[in-house]
Amino acid sequence: MDGNSFITSFLNRKGGVGKTSSVFHLAGSYALAGYKVLVCDLDPQASLSQGFFGPAYVESLPKERTVAALFDDAFDPQPEDIIQKTPFENLWIIPATNDLTDHNTPRPEDAESQYALRDLLGEARSHLDVVLIDCPPNLQLCSWAALLASDFVVVPVIPEDFSSQGLIYVQQAIDTAMMQGNPRLRLLGYMLTMYNRQLGIHKAYEKLLREQYGDLVLETVFPLATAFKEAVSRRHPIEVDKPKSAATDAVKALAEEITHRAPIFSARQAEYYYAGNRYVPGVAQPQEPVVETQSGEAA
Repeated sequence: MDGNSFITSFLNRKGGVGKTSSVFHLAGSYALAGYKVLVCDLDPQASLSQGFFGPAYVESLPKERTVAALFDDAFDPQPEDIIQKTPFENLWIIPATNDLTDHNTPRPEDAESQYALRDLLGEARSHLDVVLIDCPPNLQLCSWAALLASDFVVVPVIPEDFSSQGLIYVQQAIDTAMMQGNPRLRLLGYMLTMYNRQLGIHKAYEKLLREQYGDLVLETVFPLATAFKEAVSRRHPIEVDKPKSAATDAVKALAEEITHRAPIFSARQAEYYYAGNRYVPGVAQPQEPVVETQSGEAA
């Protein structure tokens, strides 16, 4: 990490699990706490961008002022070209539009632009404390570029079967990014979202996930609360919209937990997250990955 700053991607191959909502509300909480915060919208649906500015403004943005410019050979954007101020103090955004769709291609390891986000954030992060990246619900170029640029990954998960089914693919993607291009990358944790304590199935899945993944499951959970959606409808992070609410308390607790975990997990030795990568035929114990440092030496 660069000092106390950190870059965190929110990623799950499943849509509708709370990635965008988490980034939107966490960004507001960090900004209100005095951190300089940048959010990056890597989803062609541009929901995060619309959350701050509304659809009409976002749809009017020229491509060269959005994250799509990073993936287009016709442009060579500098941070000041695509980083925009939001209506909130200490909070900036790299917006997306539907123009990003054409660039979010499969086989991302072959793309020449796969390191474009990493390079841009490398220039900008010395002026920032927190960078949060909202990834699309797939593992194509946008998500891959986010993994190569990040220090950490948070995986939002609704404690239900459909939400949990694709976790192995996310684990594989993190392993691959860590080994092929970003040895500092670490999984910061699985984050339970839209949690309803009255549902037995949610309690059962929470128990299962904590038993299976241990401290890789964040302690803080995002409750199922209409307050989150109401705040977005008013273009406000929850802590701005309803500062004294259970939803705000959850967001503040999550922000504090992420801040606390970041230096601890950054110092952890590299390890595989996908179980299938941890076992070598004929070897009884799980194996640790060998990743290359930026100098090309084995770590």
